[in-house]
Amino acid sequence: MFINKRKNDEREKMASPNDTSQAVSQPEPVVPEPVIPEPEAAFAANGNGAAKPAANNLKPSIISEGFEFIGEIRSNGYLTVDGIVRGTLSLHSIQIGVTGVLDGNVTCDTMNVKGNFSGSLDCRDLTIGSRAVVDGKVSFKSITIQRGGIVKGELKKKP
Repeated sequence: MFINKRKNDEREKMASPNDTSQAVSQPEPVVPEPVIPEPEAAFAANGNGAAKPAANNLKPSIISEGFEFIGEIRSNGYLTVDGIVRGTLSLHSIQIGVTGVLDGNVTCDTMNVKGNFSGSLDCRDLTIGSRAVVDGKVSFKSITIQRGGIVKGELKKKP
């Protein structure tokens, strides 16, 4: 609508024979403003203390029962461990299933332990399930320990 008005104004100026002292100028190109989408929540809670990626983010990764992974994992996504993982992990969210074993240095936003964890953990939200065993140096902002969950080692609450 604004573009049509500008063109109409320019046509009127050109068609007006009364004023010949004005120079005819070229219309300035109209550049549309880029559309910036609203930021969405990167992760949505799934009701069991863990977070899952939003639909447009990374798909969850799974180390299934019967698999063993040794090494380093880095991602902004979600990892479920039902097998064995040993090494260094840096993720958004980790869930250790009932059959899962994680041994190593872990940094994450949320961690839900239903199986076994040993090593060093630095996370924001930690949930320890009723059949879980956590052993090591654990740093957290908030923690939930269900009845029956076992915690050994050092616990440190972050400010």
